[in-house]
Amino acid sequence: MAQEETIQILEELLNSVKIRGFKKTLNTLKTQTHKKVEVLDEFDRHVLQCVSDEFNIPTDDLLFSRYTRGDNKYAIGFCVYYLNEKKPLGEIHKKLFINKNKSLLTMYRQLIYNLNKSHKADTKFIELKNNLDKKIQNFKSDKE
Repeated sequence: MAQEETIQILEELLNSVKIRGFKKTLNTLKTQTHKKVEVLDEFDRHVLQCVSDEFNIPTDDLLFSRYTRGDNKYAIGFCVYYLNEKKPLGEIHKKLFINKNKSLLTMYRQLIYNLNKSHKADTKFIELKNNLDKKIQNFKSDKE
C-alpha cells in the first residue's frame, strides 16, 4: 500500500471515531467470526429446522445473524420458547445462540408469551405458533 492510501485510510478511521465513537467503530470493523455451533441434540435440530421452515429463514441466520428485526426476532423467540421447555435459558445461550445477547433472547421469548388474539398484528404469529405446536408435539410423541 502506498503511503497516501495509508494516510487516507487513517483519516477515514479517525473521522469514523469522531462521528460514531470508539465502540461503534470497533463493532463496525469487526469481522463476523462466529464460533461454529454443533447442534447435537435431535430436539434442538428439529426445533431450529421447523422454525426456519415456517419463517423461510436459513438456520444459520437464526443462529448467527447480527441483526434481528421484524420476523427474525419472532423466529428466534419461537426457537427459545420451544427450546426453553427442555433446557434453561443459560444453556440455550451458551450452546446455540452464542452470538446473541442473553437479555435479548429473554425479550424475544417474551414476545411469544405475549401473543394476543385480540391484536390484529399477532394473528400471523399465532397461526405460526399453532403450526409449530403441532410439529413439535408430533416430534415429541414420535420419540416417546
